[in-house]
Amino acid sequence: MKTIILSRNILFFFAFTLVSFSDPYTIKRVSDKNFRYEFYTTDKKIKPKENKTYYWFKGGLIHESQGGVTGDLLNGKFTKTYHNNKLAKQGEFKNGLRVGVWKTWHTNGVLATTQDWYKGLRSGKFFRYDENGNLIENGKFTADIKTGKWINREKKDTLMYKRGGIVIQKPSLSKSEKYKLKQDTKKIEANKKAKKELEVTNDAKKLANYKTETKEEEKKAKENLKEEKTIVKKQSINKPKKDSKMKIFFKNILKKK
Repeated sequence: MKTIILSRNILFFFAFTLVSFSDPYTIKRVSDKNFRYEFYTTDKKIKPKENKTYYWFKGGLIHESQGGVTGDLLNGKFTKTYHNNKLAKQGEFKNGLRVGVWKTWHTNGVLATTQDWYKGLRSGKFFRYDENGNLIENGKFTADIKTGKWINREKKDTLMYKRGGIVIQKPSLSKSEKYKLKQDTKKIEANKKAKKELEVTNDAKKLANYKTETKEEEKKAKENLKEEKTIVKKQSINKPKKDSKMKIFFKNILKKK
């Protein structure tokens, strides 16, 4: 009788397992060496978006991928537990995307993190705690990007974020420091102005020198040209005139006689 009851229980367990894997609206239960998982799925077909990570179930395993799906999407409440039955993670999926508040726990059962999600993107406040429950980090996400003030008590650091980038904050100065900075700035600007004026003055002097040199060169060239013309003219005056062909002809005749 006990054997028959045991066999029936085993058959029931396998039947339940098969139904849970095949029916997307029945809770699924799977496990690995570290955790156990309970979740629901849907066979709804969607068009995945490239910038979002989807969670889906296939072949007895939970998978995640960005911009693609090849199984039944996780949909509804999700629970992840340690093998000592203490919670490890809890949240909710909608068509494969994380939504709402997600929480994680340390192995001792103390809350580790809380994070708001919207359509698969971190969006809202984030808190992180140590194993004693002390808040060690908090901030805010907008569309999966850090924004606003983030405080890290472990590193004793506070950072401001804008569009995911760290904003460098100007140091707070005393009145004397502000006055000194103002005077130093004035001196720097005055030096720049004086240097600029000196450059302009030097350039004007250079330009004037260039113009003077050019005029002198042009004047000298004119004088040289005038001298050359005078020399040529004198040479042409002193040079004996050549006899004409007719005169040379009669001279030759007279020589023969």
